[in-house]
Amino acid sequence: MDIVRALKFPFDDNEWMVKTVIGSLMMLVAIIFPPIFLGYQVVVARRVMRGSDRPLPGSEDLGQILTDGIMATIATLVYLIPILPLLCVMGVVSSLSGDDAGALFALCITGGISLLLIPYGLLVSVVSWAGMIRYAETGNFSSFVQFRTLLRDVQDNLGTFVTLMLYYLLLGLIASIVAPLSLITCVGIFVVIFFSQTATGHLIGQAGRMVHEGI
Repeated sequence: MDIVRALKFPFDDNEWMVKTVIGSLMMLVAIIFPPIFLGYQVVVARRVMRGSDRPLPGSEDLGQILTDGIMATIATLVYLIPILPLLCVMGVVSSLSGDDAGALFALCITGGISLLLIPYGLLVSVVSWAGMIRYAETGNFSSFVQFRTLLRDVQDNLGTFVTLMLYYLLLGLIASIVAPLSLITCVGIFVVIFFSQTATGHLIGQAGRMVHEGI
């Protein structure tokens, strides 16, 4: 898996500047309609898995980006269903804390629950990537919720998904360093977000090819 390749691939496209402008504008729209974020990841991942020489999406791919983004977002919400009770408890406890003692109690409860949610969050991440890989292959939403198959994919390719997680965290670190600098320009932050989403999609696509080779 090559994170440098994931960062550099957009510039291999002859239309990278136009596609970057379109993609950055879509990141602005994604503030109101978040599925666009995942849509870009899925489209790039699918193209990388299929060996496309130009995996960077353009204006002609906006419909597919929206469709894939909605499917991936719904799947993510499904993955979060098991922790909804804990989230509700956190909300209720926080709202009931009025005095200092109550605030301390709420802090202890919410802190404890947060610690419990960390391992589940990591599990959701790797399972969602496995689901995205399967969905990119089949185009069927059911691929996102075949949990036994997805868990087997993760177990059989644990090293690949651990590497993907590490690169994903590194990518987030790079974006967090670059983002404040991009705030100098009004639109720079959306360019950073665009490249972050496409790089993530490329990494997922690389992982997908490795998983496919292992099947």
